[in-house]
Formats: sequence, structure tokens, C-alpha cells
Amino acid sequence: MEKHIYLLIILLSFGYKILAQTYEDPNNAVHFSHEFDQSQGRINFYSDNRDFCDYYLYIFFKNAEGFEGMPSRKWITVTRGRQQILTYRVKAGATRYSYNYQFVTYRGDYSKKPNIDFVYSLPIAAKEALTAWIVENPEGYQLAFDLSADTIYACRSGVMCNDNLKDFTAKGYKHFNNNRTRSQITLYHSDGSFGEYVFEGKSLVYPGEKVKMGSQIAVVDRTSQHALRFSVYFLDKNKLNNEIGNKHTHFRPFFQTVNEGKTRLEDGKTYLGECTDEMLMQDMSKREKKNVLNKR
Repeated sequence: MEKHIYLLIILLSFGYKILAQTYEDPNNAVHFSHEFDQSQGRINFYSDNRDFCDYYLYIFFKNAEGFEGMPSRKWITVTRGRQQILTYRVKAGATRYSYNYQFVTYRGDYSKKPNIDFVYSLPIAAKEALTAWIVENPEGYQLAFDLSADTIYACRSGVMCNDNLKDFTAKGYKHFNNNRTRSQITLYHSDGSFGEYVFEGKSLVYPGEKVKMGSQIAVVDRTSQHALRFSVYFLDKNKLNNEIGNKHTHFRPFFQTVNEGKTRLEDGKTYLGECTDEMLMQDMSKREKKNVLNKR
């Protein structure tokens, strides 16, 4: 996988500075930059996360010389927006200081633990029907749905990511939505997992929008086979040290249905949708849960 490489060499004894850096793709979800403050004798590093979900930033420092505490590598989870994330001072009495670094970014927060027992809502209105199919996918487990209506509903609450951006993973190295004929919505859930909806049709939500379980998120073209494909995945910390390969892991979620209750969907079976207050409260804070219970 491609890595950005930066080099800084400063020779204090000659007052000579060389600073070279590579071009940074404007479509990268996270930009990483540095500023050297010669008057203060320190260098500051900044991340600029332009997406609406967390990212894992992994930095490799090489040939470091003349800075206090600069490690060989550093990993940080960066949130939305621009922020200073690292600072290193020049060692007292140093006559030369230099370093070069590489970095990669992966969508997600590896420190969060996905709730594999979470009960998802089917992507349809209550009492509507759909047929589920398990499809082969090189990235992992994925479901295809034949819908009885033309509206997609959110299977879980979350914030919509910007899938026109990219990272350094197998999933996002071109763009997260790399399908020329299908639209895509990715919702970032509170436990660090992602819900991915791929369909032919029009999105009703926008990047950065907070979406509730059971709310309408898209209108699909029902003439297409398997009008919606849905998957759930997370950034897997067990894969982060691998030089190659996907960094995300898909898993098989539970859904609440009228005819089967809480279940993992089976290939070729038809289900009726259900969305209850108990399901909605799974992602709520204690205060939000209390407000829902008080309204009953």
C-alpha cells in the first residue's frame, strides 16, 4: 500500500535548511502535516480529518536525530477536524537534527469493541417484507435484499461518512464508494462499527448527518436485482500490523423480525420488518432512554 514520505534535514552549524515533501492527494480523508518553529526549537504535527468518522493514523519515524523523545513509530486515533497531535523539541546543544517519516491512515477506531450482539432493524418499514440473500464478497460477509417497496431505512443509528474520500486500506484506497453505477451510504456506529448500504438509487441523507435507526435514508430503483446490499464491518486491530491485506473485518449481524424474532438472516428466506423502542434504545444514553420510557 502506498505511503506518504517526508524528509526534513536541518544543519544548524551552517544555518542551512532543506525541506522536501511529497504531493498529498486532496481526496485523502486525513491530511497529515508538520510545522517547524525554529524560534521555539520544536516541531509540531497536525492531523486534518475531513470525514465524519474516526481514523487510525500510523506514523513511522526514521533516522531521527536531535529531537527529544521522537519514537520510531506512533499510532493515534484522530477525530473530525484539524488538531495538533504531536510535538517534539530539539535537544539542548544539538548542532544537527533530522528525520524522515511515512504514514498511513485507516478508517475506524481500533480501540472500540463492536457489539456483535446488537439487534439491527431490517432496512424496511415495520411489517413490510423483504427476501435476503447471502452474497460472495472478497471483503467479507455481505447481504443482498430484494425489497417490496422503494425506500431504504437505516438498520442502526449512526453518522453518515463521506464515501467520496479515501484512505490506505483495501476498502478505501481508491474511494470508499468505488462503484460507478451504484450509490453508497456508510453509517458510523457508536461502537466503532460501520454499516454499508450499496444500491441503485438516490440518497436522502448527506455526509455528517446523524441518522436514527428506522429513518428513511434512500430511494432505490426496484427494477434492479438485489436492490440493496448491506454489510457491517470494523477496523480490526489484529490486522493492523499486516503489511498487506484488508484492515477491516466483516461480521454477521442479528436482525429483529416479526416472523423469526432475533435472528441471523438465512439465504433465500423472506422476513417481515420490526422496529421497537427497545431496539432504538440500544444506542441511547441513560438520559435518552429515560426520556423514551417517560413518554410511554
